[in-house]
Amino acid sequence: MIVLYLFSSPEGDIFLEPEILSKPFLITPENAHPFLTLGNYFDAMKACVLKNRGELLKRALKDKWRKDWRLDDVAKIKIRSEKHGILYHLASVEVFIKEIRVKFTLSTALSKAGIECLVREHDILERLNRTFGFPFLPEIYGIKEMACATGQGTTEKMVMLSAQWFEDYHEWHLAMDTAAGRQKIKIWDLKRGHRYASSTEAVRIIEESSKILALYYDYEDFSRIGSWHHAAGDFIVNIQGDGRLNVRLTTVRKYEPLMAGFSERNVNPMIAMVYFFLDTTIHMRLDRLDGVGEMAWLDDFVVPAVVNGFFEGLHERETFGDGVSGAQSAELLSLLKSFDRPELERVLEPLMDHYAATQDSDGMAFMSAHMDDHINVLRQALQDFH
Repeated sequence: MIVLYLFSSPEGDIFLEPEILSKPFLITPENAHPFLTLGNYFDAMKACVLKNRGELLKRALKDKWRKDWRLDDVAKIKIRSEKHGILYHLASVEVFIKEIRVKFTLSTALSKAGIECLVREHDILERLNRTFGFPFLPEIYGIKEMACATGQGTTEKMVMLSAQWFEDYHEWHLAMDTAAGRQKIKIWDLKRGHRYASSTEAVRIIEESSKILALYYDYEDFSRIGSWHHAAGDFIVNIQGDGRLNVRLTTVRKYEPLMAGFSERNVNPMIAMVYFFLDTTIHMRLDRLDGVGEMAWLDDFVVPAVVNGFFEGLHERETFGDGVSGAQSAELLSLLKSFDRPELERVLEPLMDHYAATQDSDGMAFMSAHMDDHINVLRQALQDFH
């Protein structure tokens, strides 16, 4: 069995020589671990993949390999560091068994906050996949605690979460096309090269992202997918050669009501849906230029795209046959259309207060500066939607 340790890069895989693997492991992009090396980190991921005679591999291979197999059948494994985050680190594992190739993610956390975050995401994804059965979230293969050993005899606890890898899906971010002199969505395609999305593709990306959020809404306790960020690359896109476009969501950090008051028993379900919708129209417009630059506000095309995608998701929920989605969708649209500008401003006030209590001052000021124009565009988009 050949096991390769790699870094992912826009130019292709970077093979990690022993000299690189001996360097300190970075807990965050700026801070090195006091004693773990990069090699210790990769060795721990290898141990996790092979533990219990490849139990993790069997779960990942279950849809592609229906026969019994042994670890000796594995010809090659590529463990590739994909991204270093603040709370945890993302790697991909690519396994080759005869003519079969399977790829999955392996997220690793060391800090108390990172481990809590990873365990929470595991539990939420398991719950949502079990409850809804939609294909838009990654399937979970397992979560394990590993003891990462060093050459000096010390150990460090790591928690590793394994999940489905969405093949040929790519991050996208708002970027400035200097030749055109305007904003565009840039798709970070590492296979075929970065490129700008067409206007039609940009609209569909926003529509599909909004639809996904609506599909996973809980009508009983008002929970919704929260804490997603375009800047983090949470929504990813795959565009087929024939133009078909698919969007997936890489993880779910929170699944709870938007505001704490929605947990009370006497809350009107329609009020909770109104704020879920309004929050979606605002956050779908927030990004950072090129994913890491200054805060950016996506152009007005986003708003009608959110309206279309959001209500498409609510209508698809009618297939559950609970009689709730359709009725509430129609009532929600009628209520939103009825708001004049002063009414919509008043409705938005509690949401802005919520942002003020939960956002940093720079983020709050940035959203507030765009709100007057956003209200105008939103009202027009609602009136135009049928």
